[in-house]
Parts: sequence; structure tokens; C-alpha cells
Amino acid sequence: MTSYSLTYILLTYNQRDTVKAAVESALVQDVQPMEIVISDDCSSDGTFAEVEAAVSGYSGPHRVILNRNPENLGLAGNLAKVHDLSTGDIIVAAAGDDLSEPQRCQRILETFVEEAPLLLCSYAKVIDPAGQPVPGNFKTALFYGDEWSLKQVARSKSLYIGATGAWHRSLYEDFGQMAPGSYEDLVLGFRAALQGRVSLIKEELVSYRLGFGITSSDAYLADVTSYKKRRLSGFLAQKAVMHQREADAREFGLSDKSPVMRVLKKEQRKADLGISYYQDTPSAFAAKALRHPLLMLVIARAERRRARKFLVNCKPVG
Repeated sequence: MTSYSLTYILLTYNQRDTVKAAVESALVQDVQPMEIVISDDCSSDGTFAEVEAAVSGYSGPHRVILNRNPENLGLAGNLAKVHDLSTGDIIVAAAGDDLSEPQRCQRILETFVEEAPLLLCSYAKVIDPAGQPVPGNFKTALFYGDEWSLKQVARSKSLYIGATGAWHRSLYEDFGQMAPGSYEDLVLGFRAALQGRVSLIKEELVSYRLGFGITSSDAYLADVTSYKKRRLSGFLAQKAVMHQREADAREFGLSDKSPVMRVLKKEQRKADLGISYYQDTPSAFAAKALRHPLLMLVIARAERRRARKFLVNCKPVG
């Protein structure tokens, strides 16, 4: 039987009000002694002081490592930092506004032993900023379905709820550090799918908080300006993700003629047009879209429809 060591990584940034509970949910994990690496990305609101207070006096079985970046590195940079600081075979991801059930790491360890994935995810309970349940179906991401193709993965912007993820450290090290602006669930999920080694635990092992930081949904934005800023940010992240996926596909050995690579190129063009839609004047957007008029229509119609829905359904913060 294969044995694994575990590292629980907790990435924090300006999450003072929620981070104490997030740290406590790491410390009470009912699993073999493991490493817990908590890395704060130069928060400005006292988050790291809350982290230090939460671990003060801890005498349990797990080894705790604290880090505070002297400058903000962004998600990709902070993730690279914790990989450098960690030693575990399995990396269990967590954020400073989410909570792990006490059995989460044990269930992850059991699944790695039984199925030997490179990446696994689980279901999540979705809660609002106040900790109350959010109604809705949150099992629509691609990896939560029974079947998916590599082309679908290449196109997808929702593979799994990132707060539920865990991966073998080789998945990160074999391909290298992620590009700035990209997200680990969309990059690491694609890397694991390239090799056909993705597993799902059909249990709610994480309480995922919607409405804080990068997890905010459109419904929690206060005004149209905030909405447009978020949409632009989303297209910039999409571009970074698709560029990283293309680099990973090449590293894996896919050629420019492969169907997957063609999908990635198209998604990059769509991201470029989305950026232009929110960043440029209408005439500049039209000029850039001349080479891809059908994609231009798709982007413009989709964004107008989404904006109308936001105006109808948005609820002010507070």
C-alpha cells in the first residue's frame, strides 16, 4: 500500500474576520500528523496577527509553519511560496475564508491511497459572508459530472470548486509555476485531466464562503462600475489561464494540430475580445474584432445579456 505525507496549505489575504475559524478548522483535522503551512500574502488588515493568535499555544500533533510575504505576490506567487516551504506528497488547499470539515484530510488521504489520482476535489457547502447557507445547485462544475472530455476541460472555466482541491505535488512541480493572474483549480485541473487522473469525493468536505475577495459573485457587487471591473478582471484571468494551459499542453506533448490546442487558441481569442469589450471604446473593440466577427457577436451579446441580468438581480453590499 502506498503511503503519503500531507501538507495542508492555508492561503490568506485580507480575511481578518474569517481567518481564525479557517485556521482552527485546519488544526482539528482528524488525520495522521501532517504539515500545516499558513502563508499570508502581505495583508493590510491585521489578518496575519489573527493567524498568529489562532496558532498560539497549539500543542496538537500537526507541525505548523507560518509565513508572511513581505510584499503581495498574488495567488500564483503565494502558491509557489507554499510549495517551496512544504514537504508533503499531497497538498490540501484551503483559503482564509473557508472551513474544512474535521474528516476532510483523512478522506483525501484514503482516496489517494485507493485511486492514485493527481488531483481530487469534493462537493462543498456554500455559505454567504455571514455564514448562512446559500441556496442553489453548486454541483454543476465539469468534474462533478459523470463524464467529461479533454476538449471540454480545455474550454471550461469551472472545473471544480477550488476550495475543495488537493493534488500530488508532482502535478505542480512537473509543469512548473503557474502564470501570474491564473487560478490553481483551472490550471491544475487541466494538468491532471491531460493525464486522466482526476478523482471526486462525493461528500461536502468544505464550507465555501461566497462573497469575499476573489470568491465574490456578481450578486454581491454594489454597482455597475464594480460589475464592469469584475468582468474585465475575469477576462484577464481567463487569458492567463488559457495561456498557461497551452504551455502545459505543449509540455505534455500535444501538437498545434491537436483538437485541444485549437480549443485553447479559440478561448484565448475570446478572452482578448472580452478584455477589449470592457477596456476599449466601442469603435476600438469593433476594429479589433474585424478578424473574428462571429466571436465578436458572441461576446457582445453574452455580455449585454449578463449585464441586464445583473441590473435586475443585484443586491447592494451591506
